Amino acid sequence: MFEMGIQELVKTIDTNINHMISLSVLNLAQLGIKYGIFKAVASRPSYEELLSQIPVPNKPLLKKLIEHLKALGIIEETPSNLILNGFSYVLKFPKEDYMLLLSDWIPIWEEIYKMVDFALISYSHPYVLMDFDKDADFWDIRLSSSFNKTYRDAIINLGEIREDSYILDLGCGSVSPAYFGKFISEDGKYVGVDYSPGLLEIARERVERNGLPAELKEMDVSLIRTRSKYDVAIMSFLLEYVRDREEVLGKVLEALDSGGKLIIVEAFRDEFENIQAMEFFESLNRSFVGYPAKAEIKKAILREGFDVSFEDYGKSILVVRKL
Repeated sequence: MFEMGIQELVKTIDTNINHMISLSVLNLAQLGIKYGIFKAVASRPSYEELLSQIPVPNKPLLKKLIEHLKALGIIEETPSNLILNGFSYVLKFPKEDYMLLLSDWIPIWEEIYKMVDFALISYSHPYVLMDFDKDADFWDIRLSSSFNKTYRDAIINLGEIREDSYILDLGCGSVSPAYFGKFISEDGKYVGVDYSPGLLEIARERVERNGLPAELKEMDVSLIRTRSKYDVAIMSFLLEYVRDREEVLGKVLEALDSGGKLIIVEAFRDEFENIQAMEFFESLNRSFVGYPAKAEIKKAILREGFDVSFEDYGKSILVVRKL
């Protein structure tokens, strides 16, 4: 069914996330130079003095940029001022990564980097294309990349999805419904949930054009109420937009049949070093909360009282089997 086995799929996902983070670290450092932040910090200003010295209108985003530079250890805050920390960064390209690198996410990240200049004027600047609904076309391009296809292939593999499978896809976006829908017959069921009418409009056109048995629902995932029981539930890069993760995870596991699987794909913050750099750029979407920690997700599920087993696949995939 797939050109790559599950181990290679997982390694490809992890490798490309690592390089997204590396690019984000370099871009974040470049912003520090570009906006004179490092030069200003060299004079050991207070936090408020630094904010006032950098001439950008969007001070909340500037503050967020400084916080992420602190999280990376480039800037340190003392009780009275900010200082530079003598940061150094080594960019690594192991030879075993070469064949796993996917190229089409690079121009997408380049566009996001360019958006920072406009976001530092205002989050609502028309050139900031990170809103799920207003900028659905940009998100559709992003969701159509080979990186996103790779983790969908992994989900099909890990979920052992068949024609009669019942699938619940939370935060389905514009591409996954047609992708997963083609694996399902009338004996199965695919339900995609997303709160963006713009993304769902794109998804619905694809589903209808191809005559696929996919049902789409426009709602916040925290409001889901299900009558059916599902074999597979999917959360791919969703939890970084969810505030009450424990409640949502509980509802999703409740919707699974015995033996069913919840497949979570994420850039887990306790698995990827320097993930804070990537978080800064993702935060141009005002709905972004932050990447979850895999350990926190496991604890939240256990607190809900479900009898489950956990299977870790690389750094970025967690499979929760309901026993």
